[in-house]
Amino acid sequence: MNPNTGWAERDEHKRYDVTEGEYLPPDPHAVEQKQNRAKGAGALLVAIGALLVKFKGLLLVLLNLKYAVVLLKVFWFAGSFLASVWFYALFWGWKFGLIFVVLIGIHEFGHWFAMKFYGVPSSLPFFIPGMGALVNMRAHPASAFHESLIALAGPAAGTAASAACAYIGFSNHEPFWIAAAYIGLFLNLFNLAPVMPLDGGRVVGSISPRIWIGGLALFIVAMLWFHLFNPLIIILIVLSIPQVIAAWKGTLDPRYYSVTLGQRLAVGAAYFGLAAVLFAGMLYTRIPVPGHALVQ
Repeated sequence: MNPNTGWAERDEHKRYDVTEGEYLPPDPHAVEQKQNRAKGAGALLVAIGALLVKFKGLLLVLLNLKYAVVLLKVFWFAGSFLASVWFYALFWGWKFGLIFVVLIGIHEFGHWFAMKFYGVPSSLPFFIPGMGALVNMRAHPASAFHESLIALAGPAAGTAASAACAYIGFSNHEPFWIAAAYIGLFLNLFNLAPVMPLDGGRVVGSISPRIWIGGLALFIVAMLWFHLFNPLIIILIVLSIPQVIAAWKGTLDPRYYSVTLGQRLAVGAAYFGLAAVLFAGMLYTRIPVPGHALVQ
């Protein structure tokens, strides 16, 4: 062994030995391997850093809870829409089921856009198979007058959509579209019934809350006369009772008593005018529903 270097060759693999107390220099092969690993790790970190810088905007979007909530709302809306189409398609076929739910959706988006116009926070429409749809209003409008206009916006939009169906049906002599128009007109007229929490109940509340009393009485008489023992009808009657009692006692929200005379007259004209248009439209488009024309 050479005492100057401290290294000795023993075999063809160049294995080295060292005596106690002697300095052993670093193995050049091991040093080279460590340097290569360090360079590789450094290059990897640089590449990851470059990707983070390049796609930081995308990462911020993906990690932002606000966008995740928006996506969840959209999926919730789409899921409830498809579930309703499937439900109604079981009875009347997919084509009518789709048009029926679209008409309901247009009605609800009428409310939604009106709420946005008046700065009232609200959810996207949510469809309930067999029971229609709703928009969750997360705050009260500034006045009962605004509330009545928001309530009217739904049936007004639904009436326009039903009129479009009627135009297509009569122009092309297609009973399917005429039947769709009839159903749409009926749904919007039903929603104008002067009973809370239907649209009509919210509208007449700004005219005079006491109308709810007579509206509930007529609603019950119509249910018994036409044998409409539907769970939805019964639920509506039960939900309207507290408001009717409050109107009878005069203990309602003061907003209902602050509507001006001009506003009451304007709301009343719009309410009864829209109801008359819907009733006339039903007479004009009346055909047997559901029928052979719906499922073809």
